[in-house]
Amino acid sequence: MTKALSLIVLFFVSNVYFCNAQEIMLNLTPQPEFINSSIYEIAEVHDTRPQSEKIGLVYREGNKMVNARFPNSLAHELQNYFSNSIQSRNPQLQKIIVKIEKYDLVENLNSNQIVEGELKIKFGFYAKGSFDPVHLLDFEGGMSYKRSKNRVDLIQNVIQQASENALKYFDQWINSQAMTNRSLANKVRLEVNQPILKSSSDTVFYNSKRGLGWQDFTAKPHAINKYNALIFTSLSMEGKPYVEDATIVLPLIIKVYMLPDQSWVKNKDDYSLNHEQRHFDVTKVVGDRLQYKLKKLDLNPENYEGLVNSAYLDAYREMSLLQKLYDSQTNHGRDASMQAKWNRYLDDALQGDWKNIETIISEKM
Repeated sequence: MTKALSLIVLFFVSNVYFCNAQEIMLNLTPQPEFINSSIYEIAEVHDTRPQSEKIGLVYREGNKMVNARFPNSLAHELQNYFSNSIQSRNPQLQKIIVKIEKYDLVENLNSNQIVEGELKIKFGFYAKGSFDPVHLLDFEGGMSYKRSKNRVDLIQNVIQQASENALKYFDQWINSQAMTNRSLANKVRLEVNQPILKSSSDTVFYNSKRGLGWQDFTAKPHAINKYNALIFTSLSMEGKPYVEDATIVLPLIIKVYMLPDQSWVKNKDDYSLNHEQRHFDVTKVVGDRLQYKLKKLDLNPENYEGLVNSAYLDAYREMSLLQKLYDSQTNHGRDASMQAKWNRYLDDALQGDWKNIETIISEKM
């Protein structure tokens, strides 16, 4: 977002001003309590202009042009101005970086020997974080003025007013955006759920009150496959973040499901159906564990996306590992003793007791 502002100013008042024959010294005067902020502070100012030491040349009597500058660097002067004009000292405030992209003072002499001048500025405002600064908006302003050659002191008013305009605009913007702008959020809240979803002929969602039936296995059996049945089961995680009261809210829904058109059976019996149901139970256990781990994450606006995605990928890998271990240890259900043991493990895990499941995982990690 860019703000462009252009003003024409005619000066007829005097100010205290310092100059010598070779240059004109400018200064920015902080305005105590000009901005009373409870949400941000200007933490850093960087001058990104190619020739950061230059401000511009201005006319003096005798049609002589001299250099206009500040006692210190422009970045230093603006940092001092911003810091002392904004009343905010809370360490929890949003830290803002200002990048000076343009700060050019240009003067010309018209036919009536009146100096016509213009100051052009452009500031980029960024939210400071642990990584790269996040761009918020640009302010691009301009102030045009006219003065007599002996009134070089009036340039000070232009410098002062332009800086105040930039700060005032940013303050208005950030206060209007603070509660809803994702870049300005200071907290993250996860809302993780596994709702009971309605199944269809295409997708059967896990429901503890609705066990699988052979009618859920609709794919054509693989004739050359040596196994009696196959189930396709998986889990997904969906959610779209939004900002509320300066907090990123991420509602996540974990879905555990099986796909009938990719699941098949040759010979239908209760023992085989239990084995396939337990594959579904494995996925449900992983979904429960994912929900638990997500709620334990220590999240902030900078890391939440990476940590949430990482938790999901870890869960997916865990699901794949457990499915393989389940089939290998039960010999795809042929080992009745191991099948009974896994039945007990999964019954416990579905009640929240993951001790045996975690032991199995740790032995293979």
